Amino acid sequence: MKKGINQWAFPGNATFRDIFTLAAKYGFAGVELCPDEEGMFPLKPDREVLQEIRSLSQETKVEVRSLATGLFWKYNLASPDPARRDKAKDVVKALVDLAYELSVPSVLVIPGYVHVPWDPASELVPYGEVIERARESLHEVLPYAQSAGVVLALENVWNECFLSPLEFAAFIDSFNSPFVQAHFDTGNVVLFGYPEQWIATLGKRIATVHVKDFKKEVGTLQGFCLPLEGDVNWPKVMEALRNIPYNDYLIAEFIPPYRHSSEALLANLSYNLDVLINLIQGGDAKG
Repeated sequence: MKKGINQWAFPGNATFRDIFTLAAKYGFAGVELCPDEEGMFPLKPDREVLQEIRSLSQETKVEVRSLATGLFWKYNLASPDPARRDKAKDVVKALVDLAYELSVPSVLVIPGYVHVPWDPASELVPYGEVIERARESLHEVLPYAQSAGVVLALENVWNECFLSPLEFAAFIDSFNSPFVQAHFDTGNVVLFGYPEQWIATLGKRIATVHVKDFKKEVGTLQGFCLPLEGDVNWPKVMEALRNIPYNDYLIAEFIPPYRHSSEALLANLSYNLDVLINLIQGGDAKG
């Protein structure tokens, strides 16, 4: 099992060189990069940008394990608006193109949302319609991903939908394809379930794992915290991962970076992931 780090743990002005060199410095074997519509890493970058990423990955020996984007909150794959759905499908295809170019095995996809909890102005879509439209949208882009050999890893996220591991597993199974799997996030289910139970239910459907914790007494976005700081039962989670078995990356996701020292955050995340991996190897939580 390897340690990975999401780009959002770095300051917004971090360069690719900053990301790769600091990831290597703090013992991360891989990164999850986060393209956007514009900026340093647009969805459709110049060839020079892709070559820089490849060169830095080779130089630092830090691989690009996954791609994620915040654009699925802006463009809902399950929106009642066909134009917005089409834009979301274009985002999926752009992620697939990037993954193909960078030899990345999977991309994180939010399958759709009922509502964005932190955005009162976001559209409100009936639950059943979300599931059906999400299925339709993903069926449309699945052949594109399959032809590129890239897995669409659907995340269990705060989208007010897919609130049960049984429902999420059935949704994934409905595609009957190895190119639709789960990008499981340990912290995202704590308010309404138990991560270890989700892991046991999803089993080999899990392609990738986001590692973060959550404090239930906070109960809002501010409740997310570093692994080992919240209410996730990590010994049970790591045992569940071992039982699948899951042997891929633990990708630490923490937003935003520390205000006064981004490197302190990276050091803490790296140490805490070492503790978790020690658990899965039969050790204790002392690190």
